[in-house]
Amino acid sequence: MKKILTIFSALALSGTLFAGGLVTNNNQSALFTRLQSRNASTSVDAVYYNPAGLVKLGDGLHISISNQTIGQTKTVKTTYNYLDGSPREYEGKVSAPLFPSLYAAFNKGNFSFSFGFNPVGGGGGAKYDGGLPSFEMQVADLVPVLQASLAPIDTYIASVTGNDPYFRNITGYSSDIFFEGTSVYFGYQANVAYKINDMLAIAVGGRYVTAKNTYSGYIQNVEIDAPAGYGGTQTPGNYLRTVANAVSGASPTTAAQLNGMATYLDDATTVEADAEMKGTGFTPIVSLNLSPSDKLNISLRYEFKTKLELKTTVNDGKDAEGMFIQDSVAIADIPASISAGIDFRPVDRLLLTASLNYYFDKDVDYDGQADVDNPRIDKNFIEPSFGIEYGISDKLRVSAGWSGTFTGVNDDYQSDLTYSLPTNSFGAGFGFKVNPMIDINLGGSYTFYKEGSETYKHDLGGQGILIDATNVYNKNTWIVGVGVDLHF
Repeated sequence: MKKILTIFSALALSGTLFAGGLVTNNNQSALFTRLQSRNASTSVDAVYYNPAGLVKLGDGLHISISNQTIGQTKTVKTTYNYLDGSPREYEGKVSAPLFPSLYAAFNKGNFSFSFGFNPVGGGGGAKYDGGLPSFEMQVADLVPVLQASLAPIDTYIASVTGNDPYFRNITGYSSDIFFEGTSVYFGYQANVAYKINDMLAIAVGGRYVTAKNTYSGYIQNVEIDAPAGYGGTQTPGNYLRTVANAVSGASPTTAAQLNGMATYLDDATTVEADAEMKGTGFTPIVSLNLSPSDKLNISLRYEFKTKLELKTTVNDGKDAEGMFIQDSVAIADIPASISAGIDFRPVDRLLLTASLNYYFDKDVDYDGQADVDNPRIDKNFIEPSFGIEYGISDKLRVSAGWSGTFTGVNDDYQSDLTYSLPTNSFGAGFGFKVNPMIDINLGGSYTFYKEGSETYKHDLGGQGILIDATNVYNKNTWIVGVGVDLHF
């Protein structure tokens, strides 16, 4: 029987929780929350979305501060037969009460110098109070494995004595399983933009990325429902010692084997994890802004691939039975992306906007290893969006928008720990101009996910016996964002 826990190392909390690609957050301002499309922005959040467009802000210092409060619920349903109460549903909660974005731009003449700080990946903590299928299946396998292991002993004793002891009559299990992980990739971005003429501007810049994932959890208090005559509910190790004592007179060799297995299970069924993975990377960024007329603005931004390696630190020796290895390194590259946007104002108070993001996921090894090929990705990730804003008055603007994502992963990528689903997000909100120096934005959005599923083979107890199991995945995400733009 293999180690009970092979679960924690598979978790990829570095993935995005919100709008964006597989590992990239794109919801980077309160304006995005209420419009969903910001790639052609010429407001202060253009520090992230359209650095070349900052030249349109005019001379002076421009600052934007915003925060989004985000909640997500993740559900996994599974049909694995040996789980108690199969089919089962597991629920995980993701919380990010603070998801800040800070931007500043200083314009002088034809130049704009800007800085941005935001969570470009991750950004939340996930808590699974009841575990997940891949957690509990390892425990549930104890029942059929022990039944199969003890059946030959019952058969032998029954053939010799005529009485079946029913050592194999194990009917269930129980355990305490908990896991919590956090992930945040902070980006520190700087750009320089230059206005070539009234129509064309260009910008170059870069983003320094600091990444940190933390993992803590346990599997403990594992018990099986053994026959009442042999002690009833108890740990697997204690039960095997009871059986070993019962058969020691007739078969000392069998008793020794059972005692050895009991000692192994004492260790394997109590597992703790406390580890973190940290690393840094750099993303070169170039952008272009084109304004054919006062009514039309077009943007193009390219972010190069970010080379990122995460180094593991294990705390207090809690390595989840070797699943975390001190000082080991995992690849966590962020894919290159190209983004385009259009803002169109048919009349002064009406804004129509569209954006498209394309992430080159096929060029990244999402299994954390430097593989030659990438079997987990069939297509690159695409994210289109549209928004509309209307000025009710000179001070008050209302808006709404939609964004969608089309993932290109296949079943080799999907698991109950890390899965990607197509989405539809709807946002709405308003902006209020207090005076020429202060502009306030408030918005909310909700994301619907298209349910996905995966049928796979589970190795029963690590014995090479493959059993079909099906997982059904879903999520929902809500966001409330508020921000203020200041112009000096």
